[in-house]
Amino acid sequence: MIRKILVLAIVIVFFSQNISAQMDCRSMLGAHLTPFKKDVPILWGIEATVAPGIMSSPYDSLGKTLLNGGMLLAALDFGFGEQKHHIYLEGGYKNWVNSEFVAEDSAAKSKHFGLRQAFYSYTNDKTKIKLGLHETRLGDFFLVDERVLGASIDHEIGAFTLNARVGTVSTSFARMGKFCANRHLYSIINPNYTENIGNKIGETNMAGFVINWNPHYEKENSSSTNSDEFSEDDEFTNSSDEFHENHDFNEFGDTDDFSNEDDQSKYKVRISNIGLVFYDEFGSDKYIPDNKLYTGALVDLNLPFDFFLQTGGIYQNMKNNDAVVYIAKFGKSKSWENASLTKLSGAFIGKYDIDDNARFQPLFSNLFIGEVVRMDAAEFPLWQIALKHRFPGKMKFHFAIKAVGQIEDAKTNEQDIEVGALAFNKHLKITLIGSRIETLLLPKEFYMARVELRLAF
Repeated sequence: MIRKILVLAIVIVFFSQNISAQMDCRSMLGAHLTPFKKDVPILWGIEATVAPGIMSSPYDSLGKTLLNGGMLLAALDFGFGEQKHHIYLEGGYKNWVNSEFVAEDSAAKSKHFGLRQAFYSYTNDKTKIKLGLHETRLGDFFLVDERVLGASIDHEIGAFTLNARVGTVSTSFARMGKFCANRHLYSIINPNYTENIGNKIGETNMAGFVINWNPHYEKENSSSTNSDEFSEDDEFTNSSDEFHENHDFNEFGDTDDFSNEDDQSKYKVRISNIGLVFYDEFGSDKYIPDNKLYTGALVDLNLPFDFFLQTGGIYQNMKNNDAVVYIAKFGKSKSWENASLTKLSGAFIGKYDIDDNARFQPLFSNLFIGEVVRMDAAEFPLWQIALKHRFPGKMKFHFAIKAVGQIEDAKTNEQDIEVGALAFNKHLKITLIGSRIETLLLPKEFYMARVELRLAF
């Protein structure tokens, strides 16, 4: 009875007026899937999000605008074959309206139902396969973070792990497309972020693979941890958006691996993983007139005193647009005796133009760095720093301070502060977010404050 009352209340809220969007299609739905009945291999769950806020104007002639966001999601998971096989379905209703500062001729609002994911998956000790509409990444590389209609395959062979991806993307289901069009809520600089993605199946496509090598496999009898299914914390893990906790480069790759090392290893420098990537984007001449090919390597290092370093480069081969993008991520993850966790990290992404005025432009990278400005590959070079601390206890209280900046062009920069906690046995997540933004594209700095309430059961 209580669950029915909650569902009814959520539906009433979501179909009321002034509902818009949250900043990202983040979700904890998958972590709260529950069986319909005992011994029946069918799981279900419902999640609702509201995100009211306020944003000041960068224009002297305007005051401020209110923000309000909402989404209702539902999911079904059918497991069979000793739970190695699954069919996962997820969809919902979304209702968003742009900031009042966005130009009137832009896509200002949307009210509709949408399908977020519909896929078949198979998992065993060495292999993970997803077929259908699903969200995916391509290893730890920043080339792919998208919702695709296609296939994702991860397979371990001894010390090697292969991540293969192939699929097509359209605006109807892209992460920042018509249903998950969340960047529209804030953006007053360029509200359309899917202008180069096709409207039909087959117009914009991708295919690629990553080979990861763990040089310590034989000695430690372990395989590479560099995979598509990384999640920072258990409460954020789910079947739909496992990587999108503010999407800060996968928290710069900072995992808890360092906490398991012995005292002698703390003084050593060692390579923990080497990844090689081969990736291609292709489609109709309207959206991809020149084929884009990307090759590169990423090296993960464990440093003394539990620090880590991830560095590498990507070569873009494209007609009159050759360039190399290089990245360095540095930081530390510290687990305390009282079970709290602190993460400090920094990253720099730069670009070297082989052709004059080359532009790095993978369509499906979706870095979206920053809470409001959501900077992407086109804004390179970029820097970012972050400090996050999670306190012990059932509420998982945490705070984070983050900053991102553009070195050239408009020199856009943003500083964010975030405070959050879980309540009602982890079914409710409350997050308070504040941001300051400055850019040469606008006459003055502006501010944003928002609260995000996410309920799942």
